[in-house]
Amino acid sequence: MNKKLMTALTASIVSMSSMLATTATAQNLYMNDLRLKADIDWLNTQGVTQISTSTWPLTANEIERGLLGAQLTTPVQQQVMQSIQTRLNKDRESLVKATGELSIQTDRQQLPQRFGDDKLAGQQLSGSVGLSEANWEFNLQANLKNDELIDDDSDVSFEGSYLAGMAANQWLVAGKIPTWWGPGHDGSLIRGDASIPVTGFTMQRDQQTAPDYKYLNWVGPWQYQLFAGQLDDYDAVPDAKLFGARLTASPLPWLEVGASRSFMWGGEGRSESLSSFGDAILGTKDNADDGDVEGDPANQLGGFDAKLKLASLIDIPASVYGQYIGEDEAGGLPAKNMYLAGADYASSAYGKPYQLYAEYTDTRTSGEVRGISYDHSTYTDGYYQQGYPLGYALGGDAESVAVGGRLWLDGRNFIHAKLQHAKVNQSGELDSRTGEADNQAYPTTDKLTAVDVAWEHQLQPLTKVSTRLWAVDSDIESTDVGVGIGIELATY
Repeated sequence: MNKKLMTALTASIVSMSSMLATTATAQNLYMNDLRLKADIDWLNTQGVTQISTSTWPLTANEIERGLLGAQLTTPVQQQVMQSIQTRLNKDRESLVKATGELSIQTDRQQLPQRFGDDKLAGQQLSGSVGLSEANWEFNLQANLKNDELIDDDSDVSFEGSYLAGMAANQWLVAGKIPTWWGPGHDGSLIRGDASIPVTGFTMQRDQQTAPDYKYLNWVGPWQYQLFAGQLDDYDAVPDAKLFGARLTASPLPWLEVGASRSFMWGGEGRSESLSSFGDAILGTKDNADDGDVEGDPANQLGGFDAKLKLASLIDIPASVYGQYIGEDEAGGLPAKNMYLAGADYASSAYGKPYQLYAEYTDTRTSGEVRGISYDHSTYTDGYYQQGYPLGYALGGDAESVAVGGRLWLDGRNFIHAKLQHAKVNQSGELDSRTGEADNQAYPTTDKLTAVDVAWEHQLQPLTKVSTRLWAVDSDIESTDVGVGIGIELATY
């Protein structure tokens, strides 16, 4: 479709929605949002709240439930809590919500992605219209892109669009929305948001209350998420499907544990019978001989994660966390593992809240470079969509050390900064079918050192300005110094 026409249509959507008026209601679902996650994480680490941020999307009702139990003891804690409440209250002001966003940035091919990093084009114009009621929600988002980081064969996309309904505390969401599974600040080993979102269905709880049944109440607040979708442009096995399940629980105020599993299944030339799907779920034939279509039905990953909150244990506002995910299975447990571990600290200085974190990630195979992580003998495009990882943003056979921080200057200004050193694609393995790397984010073996600083400024209640500066030093590419700027306008 003509670019000028699409631009006009996007602008028209935003303009028309601003003319609609009706009664107030709340936004129900929150997609991957760095500022919101940082606010909640800070309160959690301080021991003020217990709101899980390891499974996204988050629901407004769960955030509000967690805030009701907040134990505030300082003005700084009140400041961060007010930031979250302002966000929730802002989204109550109109049934019809419309936003328009323009972002422009220099080439960022070497810059490692982070949580909620959805500006993946040199120039991107987005317009969305959303409708919300207590038990359903709809969002239509159109994105016009130029100079895309991820080539999806179209200048117009609809990621961020979804239709959702809720009954009996269960949400069912259909659309193209991002996912995040795990306690990491910068990445997840199994479901991150480095790729364009996979189109599909998501099911999860609204409020993560503990079971009412007396013999299960010890589980504490818990959540599950089920996903089923179809991969785009997966050339090795066209129409391949992606399924996943995650379960988390907080049996103690200072502990959250999680288990995650995902698998690619079906597609052109592959069995899509009920028995094959059953074998994939059970994982009983995960190690069948290569080439046996019926014997090895899926490309599977699975593993566990945990987060320990020290404020509730020893009165230190810090937490430690870890995740391990296996590319294979042995004896009913994950094998050929990848690892992520980190720690964070939340405090304040001169009345300004801040958070510091350090995170180490190893996507090699149990510490060895073997070309196995995020790879598969049948699904030879690997655990990627359009060449970008469905798991950790650097892809397989990578090692990364990152230190970062967040600073709340006031209610309107938020700064995020990160220093990261990484070895990427250490195997340098090429796909035998295409002669190219499955990992198009980092197609060659390289060492990177990146500095990434972002500033978010709430110019007005309905206008947000964001800026980003970065520098990436590469062993094989010239040093990249880049800048990005964005502006978001809302009509609610």
